[in-house]
Amino acid sequence: MAEVRLERLSKRFGALAVAEELSLAIADGELFTFLGPSGCGKSTLLHIVAGVEPPSSGRVWIGGRDVTDAPPQRRDVAMVFQSYALYPHLDVAGNLAFPLRNRGVTGGELRAEVERVAATLGLGPLLGKRPRELSGGQRQRVALGRALIRRPAAFLMDEPLSNLDAALRLEIREEIKRVHQAHAITTLYVTHDQEEALALSDRVAVLKDGRIQQCDPPGELYARPADTFVARFVGSPPMNLVPATALAGHAALAARLAGRDPDAVTVGLRPQQVEVHATARPGAQPLEVALVEPAGADTWIIGGLRGNRLQGKLAPGERLAPGARGGFTFAADAVHLFDAASGRRLD
Repeated sequence: MAEVRLERLSKRFGALAVAEELSLAIADGELFTFLGPSGCGKSTLLHIVAGVEPPSSGRVWIGGRDVTDAPPQRRDVAMVFQSYALYPHLDVAGNLAFPLRNRGVTGGELRAEVERVAATLGLGPLLGKRPRELSGGQRQRVALGRALIRRPAAFLMDEPLSNLDAALRLEIREEIKRVHQAHAITTLYVTHDQEEALALSDRVAVLKDGRIQQCDPPGELYARPADTFVARFVGSPPMNLVPATALAGHAALAARLAGRDPDAVTVGLRPQQVEVHATARPGAQPLEVALVEPAGADTWIIGGLRGNRLQGKLAPGERLAPGARGGFTFAADAVHLFDAASGRRLD
């Protein structure tokens, strides 16, 4: 286990910058996630830490050692890929044993370690099977086990769940969380899935165009997004962002806006905190219903608010159809305020 530090790290491909003067300290035993859309630089950062991609400038430290110029095999990290990267000619036991054989471990010690890791991940009954005989979830467990058996200073996980269906993603996500809690190995995790990041991580860095927009624990990212990019990227469904002028007449919001120019403010509202009604309610704002989306226990309403899209949750026991006129309410303390020009949080 080890602290991982990035110092003023930059990476450029010609004129394209995918990381700019990025500095981070990932604590010993922390599960840290790089979250962002495709092309934001998150996988490139992981590859720089692994040593398979050199930085354009800056330093990488693992366990107190400057490894910027060290080859991958001297960094004491283990990588888990989205494509499993198992050896097809080896059975599960052979795949698990491979890193230890490379270190010269043999005999009873090797068998004991393979059996220990197999038991940890529920792979005992599968030790004699080849990768082609395994399901996607079982293959990813083997990939995790092959990384775990090395007892590395740090795990590097590059979108390890993206090739799995929804049920398997949840299963392996729980497995990763359980393994991390049991072994507390420093883990750098890359994903574009915000639900995955929030569920797994101790801290999350949200990236955009090679820069960190916000780096905080999951609860803070959700409760206090630093800007409109984070507000929309973190949370499902995404946060509503509407001009403050579109909500003119909401008395409690007017009090929050006291002293500010409404034309310069964007209001953020989580759809979960917007209640849509078919019947008249005191203080309700008008909403033209465009779509009705049943989603099990909840029904989402998507509508138009003075030319702006707004999503909310249908009040229990009420009905609305596309084309109908409804109303919505929200609590003033559920409101997020952002600068309309820069997108930065105001409160």
